[in-house]
Amino acid sequence: MQILANILIFFVVVLGIALIGLVMAQTPKNEGFAGGVTDNSGGGFRGKAGFDDILSHYTKLIAIGWFVLAFILAVVSELGGLNG
Repeated sequence: MQILANILIFFVVVLGIALIGLVMAQTPKNEGFAGGVTDNSGGGFRGKAGFDDILSHYTKLIAIGWFVLAFILAVVSELGGLNG
C-alpha cells in the first residue's frame, strides 16, 4: 500500500507543478470582478480556439485530475493507516 501511496504522491506533485505552470502561462484578462460574472463570449460562433482558450482547457483538465488523485491519495493513506 505504501508503494501505491508513493506513486500517487509523485503524480500529485507533478500535476501540481504543471497546474502552477499553466496558470502562470495564461495572460490576464484585466476585466476585473465584473468580467468573471458576466459572459461576454460574443455569441455562439467563436471561430478557432486561441492559445489562451487551449491553456484554459488544459488547466481545467489538470485541475480535475489533481483533485481526483489527491482524493484517491487521501483514501489510500487512510486505508493504509487503518491496516498498518
